[in-house]
Amino acid sequence: MNNLKWEIGDVQVFQIVELEAGEIIQSIINEAIPENIRRIDFVYPNFADEHGNLKALVQAFLIKVGDEYILVDTCNGNAKKRTDMPEWSNLDIDFLEQLYDLGIKETDIDYVICTHLHTDHVGWNTIFKDGKWVATFPNAKYIFAKEEYDYWKSKPENEIDDDKSAFDDSVEPIMNQGLGMLVGSNYRLNDNISLIPTVGHTPGHISVIIESNNEAAIITGDLLHHPCQIAYPNWNTEADGIKKEATISREKLLNEISNKNIMLIGSHFSNPVAGYVQKENDIFKFVTKSGE
Repeated sequence: MNNLKWEIGDVQVFQIVELEAGEIIQSIINEAIPENIRRIDFVYPNFADEHGNLKALVQAFLIKVGDEYILVDTCNGNAKKRTDMPEWSNLDIDFLEQLYDLGIKETDIDYVICTHLHTDHVGWNTIFKDGKWVATFPNAKYIFAKEEYDYWKSKPENEIDDDKSAFDDSVEPIMNQGLGMLVGSNYRLNDNISLIPTVGHTPGHISVIIESNNEAAIITGDLLHHPCQIAYPNWNTEADGIKKEATISREKLLNEISNKNIMLIGSHFSNPVAGYVQKENDIFKFVTKSGE
């Protein structure tokens, strides 16, 4: 698989893929049975096969703004022990090599933004070194929504062990090293990058807005897991912690960006990943855009 690249004005976005996750994503969207998926014409062939089996990815996005590099979400990470999702446990993935192929070292990353703190969005925050978890990107400031951080800091009993373990090995070490930034959900990083609240999947979930030269894009995080949820915004996932709010956030965003020149980059969408939302007769559709 060749990694994709998009340009939003003067901003460049690079795809960094960790692993394929179609089967897992399909298993957590109860309505996404093959019979229902085959009725959604725009998901074939990029986002589902002819049998109605979903295609999806766990991936990160590297944003280049001027001389700065911003990494959005950091997937599962290597050597992390996970019991609820054994498929994502003790991985050995060439994630960092994809950065090296772009001529970028760990020390070149200026910011890491986590849309939320589930295990598959924070894992590469840290690596195991000298007997402890330390920041993978030692010169970066790691941006977490304060509401999200406070929620996981409270060790919520209703959450799965993997996500609580991810907080312990991939989030708290960052805070202990003094590299964490707790921000509001409407935080603006610079003239080109800002955050918006998209709560529901988790209590403090955010999405990332990119703006440059009258062009715009949004990196969704887990507001959307698959393009089938564009056709059916009321299809929640088992991982959505506040399902009613997740539906409201999805519908709100889709209405706000539909029929506009705002590129949607789905954090778990398979290639070509990005596209535009169209709405006609109260029905949403996803029209893809090829990356380079």
